[in-house]
Amino acid sequence: MHLLTEIIDLLSSSSPSLEDALFKAQVLAHRLGELDMKKWVTNELKGYPDRLSLPAYRVLPVTVMANLSNGVVRYSDQPLPMMGVDQRLRDKLETRRVSESIAVVAEWAKRDTDLAIVIAPEYFGHIKKGIDRSFEIERAWGKHSVGSMLQIVTEVRSRLLELALQVSDRIPQEPQPEAIRAVAQEVAVSEIFRNAVFGSNTTIVVGGGSIQGVTNNVTVNDLGSLVSALRAYGIQDADLEQLKQALVSDDTSDDVRNKKLGPSVRNWIGNMVAKAGAGAWEISVATAGGVLATAIASYYGFGGA
Repeated sequence: MHLLTEIIDLLSSSSPSLEDALFKAQVLAHRLGELDMKKWVTNELKGYPDRLSLPAYRVLPVTVMANLSNGVVRYSDQPLPMMGVDQRLRDKLETRRVSESIAVVAEWAKRDTDLAIVIAPEYFGHIKKGIDRSFEIERAWGKHSVGSMLQIVTEVRSRLLELALQVSDRIPQEPQPEAIRAVAQEVAVSEIFRNAVFGSNTTIVVGGGSIQGVTNNVTVNDLGSLVSALRAYGIQDADLEQLKQALVSDDTSDDVRNKKLGPSVRNWIGNMVAKAGAGAWEISVATAGGVLATAIASYYGFGGA
């Protein structure tokens, strides 16, 4: 297909134009009838409206830094120990979710070393627990590793190029306009998209033509990957420990053998959805159930709850 060739040429040139390639990919997704792909491309171009559904490559680890003083001695650019900080606050301060458009991220990549996340003074009392009590925090900020923004740009470029190359192998010739969507379904473009962009262990929950939640890197029977994926959605360690116990409790249940979620896990999901409704978990009720059921089903290795 001509569009695929143009996208590949744009991304593989010595001076790649990622934005132009994404605009062409948006047209391609529309012609193929691929809603997931169209949503991803649109989000990369305009920015992600839901920060909880960001792809894993847009979630960055952050080091909390500070200037400290006790009136006699002053230390600048010191990383703060965070082990004693409340887990929810620690997750908030040590993680940066980059939801801005790829054009903004690309501009940030040009001045990566100058970027900092300002931490408001009202947090200082909570984050000074690991330092000598005689010292006060003058200023605090979050700092991600150098090159993180450039890495996001590279990831988007690489994943889009991989997608275009794989689809071009499956659709080597230009199909008739009225047959394009049928051909896309025949060669499983949706599966190619998920594997190339989000990884082979990703499940995308689609509702009303939009992505409601993305669970990344949940490997079958790998509890660590399930815990990491759910923690990224803001689930606390105490709740994750209860999930582990529920999984053990359901291990020999008939429901699991019949590729259904067991009673203990279903009860845990119900409690978490209730927490979302009460505001104790910062995610919408509509998203909560789908995220949890999809992630756990991926852990078990079957398609749905």
